[in-house]
Amino acid sequence: MPVITINGPIGSGSFEVGQMVAERLGINYVDRMVFAEAARRIGSPMGSLIEKEQRVVRFRERLTRFLQTMLERSAISGVGGEPYFGHGTEMLPAETYTELIGDSPSAAQTVNDKAFIEATSSVIKGLADNGDVVIIGRGGNMILADFPGALHVGMLAPLESRIENIMARENYSRAEAAKFVAELEEARIAFFRKFFKVHPNDPELFHLILNAARIAPETAATMVVHAAENLTHATEDARHKTGV
Repeated sequence: MPVITINGPIGSGSFEVGQMVAERLGINYVDRMVFAEAARRIGSPMGSLIEKEQRVVRFRERLTRFLQTMLERSAISGVGGEPYFGHGTEMLPAETYTELIGDSPSAAQTVNDKAFIEATSSVIKGLADNGDVVIIGRGGNMILADFPGALHVGMLAPLESRIENIMARENYSRAEAAKFVAELEEARIAFFRKFFKVHPNDPELFHLILNAARIAPETAATMVVHAAENLTHATEDARHKTGV
């Protein structure tokens, strides 16, 4: 019952590697679906919860328009186990955060920070309890830091590599991509510092750190699969020995 978290800066390959790992192991892949259940638990509109995590001031209007379109279409076009999003979700980065300073004036309902992180943590812990899951982002490595047998993977890449990845994926100009990457990384760091009191790229937070600029996604996925299988077997053997 492998439980794998993958976290990294925007454009570092978490999204791609996570999908490959889930496919090879035949387990679930979870990204924004966390928000669907978290929103239900705290009674907040889905868009409000997403905006609270993803708001970046100079890109707010673009993200809001896109999210609104996806939410409107989701009622009839939900796919891939992500019931609130239809085709086109891949156009949003898999790993985006907000500095969470104040509340968004465009949110339908204010989401309390404490409720936000508690609901997100509860959903992620529930997913881990069920096992067989790859969880992308959302601070999963911190929320599951003490979860037995969970493998925590960090994805990194040089700035230029991440900019090029975003240019290709989002069809941005170099200037747009550079600004996008810089703003989202600043917001991601602020998110981790606010809720977990750590820097998100601290190597001590991971079992394995992979440089996407030096390792192909297929190779990275193979390494993660082997590490997850080894850790799962070791955890099961330890449980058998202790009778837990």
